[in-house]
Amino acid sequence: MPRLSTYLLLPCLLLGSGFFATARAADEAPTSTTAAPASRADEEPQDQLLRAAAEQPGSGWIFGGGLAVTDPGYVGYSREYTPFPLVFYHYGRFFVAGITAGYLLSNGDHYRFSLIATPEFNRLKASDSPQLAGIQSRQWSIDGGVGLELFGDWGRLNAGVVHDLLDRNNGTSINTGYHYPIHMGSWTLTPGLGVKWENGNLTDYYYGVSPAEVIPGRPAYSPGSSTNPFVEIGLSTSLSEHWQMHSNLQYMRFGSAIHDSPIVDRSGTTTIFVGFVYNPADK
Repeated sequence: MPRLSTYLLLPCLLLGSGFFATARAADEAPTSTTAAPASRADEEPQDQLLRAAAEQPGSGWIFGGGLAVTDPGYVGYSREYTPFPLVFYHYGRFFVAGITAGYLLSNGDHYRFSLIATPEFNRLKASDSPQLAGIQSRQWSIDGGVGLELFGDWGRLNAGVVHDLLDRNNGTSINTGYHYPIHMGSWTLTPGLGVKWENGNLTDYYYGVSPAEVIPGRPAYSPGSSTNPFVEIGLSTSLSEHWQMHSNLQYMRFGSAIHDSPIVDRSGTTTIFVGFVYNPADK
């Protein structure tokens, strides 16, 4: 499912998207035994976990699940459905946020800098569309790299650089995004925009056509790097003392390297995400 990892990291799922947003974690082991205050609708699960970590000893958990629906842009595709668990956990500087894991290198009042690992969900099988007959399968992978998040009253700015850790596509991507939360009572509306840059290895693996895959009407194609801008809007609210709902709608416009591929018939990709998280520490 293209672009899901971007959503989960940026607003990040996300949640993300990404989001790529850097997940938040505690900077040092907390010592107080005071119970964490109730969560607020204007907080992401990562922020709730960090706040609880500052006031409670030991590790903390927030968990839930979500469903992403994506129009990947491949010829003959309509949409893909991807359910997955969401886990938010910290133990010292180690954290899991959504589907992203990492280690906090530095934590300030207005920034986080982390090592991260996150799935790249893009995938493709010839059986997914009659128009893709003869195409070799493209597999999902796991990307690793670094992420930086800057935040304040002006919003959140995220940047990340990741590379394929499983040597499936040998690709590298750079992701940046800006998000600004707007609080409306118990609801939070978060518009955002950003850019994902993909190098030639990454675009060629998922959107190229090798000589062995050529058929009439589908010529060989080897794309270069691609710069893909996106816009999105998130909506979240508290459903009860413990439960929260997070949703996101993202549209990413393909750069010409992807858009011109013979196996792509759309100008971009749309992802809709809805997730629910449970914080057992809420009082």
